[in-house]
Amino acid sequence: MIKVLERIIADGLLNHFTNKLAEQGIRHFIQVNQFMQFTSKDKLELAGLYKDQFMRIWSLLQHEGTGEEAIQQFFHKHYQQLRTFLIKTNGEELFKKYTMDPHLFWVPCEQYSANLQVAWLGLDVEHLYPPVLDLGCGPQANLVRFLRGKKIEAYGMDREVEESEDQPFLRRMGWMEASFEKDQWGTIISHLAFSNHFTHHHLKSDGEPEAYAEKYMELLRALKPGGAFFYAPSVPFIESFVDQLPQYFVRRTRVTGTQQMTQITRLY
Repeated sequence: MIKVLERIIADGLLNHFTNKLAEQGIRHFIQVNQFMQFTSKDKLELAGLYKDQFMRIWSLLQHEGTGEEAIQQFFHKHYQQLRTFLIKTNGEELFKKYTMDPHLFWVPCEQYSANLQVAWLGLDVEHLYPPVLDLGCGPQANLVRFLRGKKIEAYGMDREVEESEDQPFLRRMGWMEASFEKDQWGTIISHLAFSNHFTHHHLKSDGEPEAYAEKYMELLRALKPGGAFFYAPSVPFIESFVDQLPQYFVRRTRVTGTQQMTQITRLY
């Protein structure tokens, strides 16, 4: 351990190493519970926390007489700091569920095939109005790749998708940090993503439903006239408001016994 730390510090790689560690940590948190949210600022704070802990480890290892009790105290303090970080970034209610039953806290996000998403949302692939944005496209961006394979101008945005020069149509970013310009998209698609999180915050006592409502309306304004926003599950508590606006047409379709999907079309 001490040799690894010596090499990292000597090569000036500590910042790079802790940034990567923070990325992996946040990815793990999200895999455990998809409703956890982190901003770029949160990632930097977590990287700083890891950097501080590595320097503490370095200091401890410099003393040959460091006993097991001191090491245990170090890891206990690190756990407490991580817990404080998670409560600060995601609120206390989420973690109260964990103390009740760890299984209530575990809310993983599944990957769905393009064909299943097309069928679930009732998409007429051949007549989608481009450009198309898949909001919360998932790490594999299955639907985006499927649509681009059919020569449709499609893009994906997700906090876990990998960006690279050979696939500039994918953007690694959370929707709450992104900006959506007016008249930007012909079609926006979000399968079990944005509206799922919106509902979660609507029901959560320490959630941010107002911020999600503002982002929801921003997405609607980002549609071109004639464009449509397809998503599931439906969010009736805001759709009833949108349905009163003359520039939008709201259509809900039952998919399963209780689940519905929504298509909102911007008329002008």
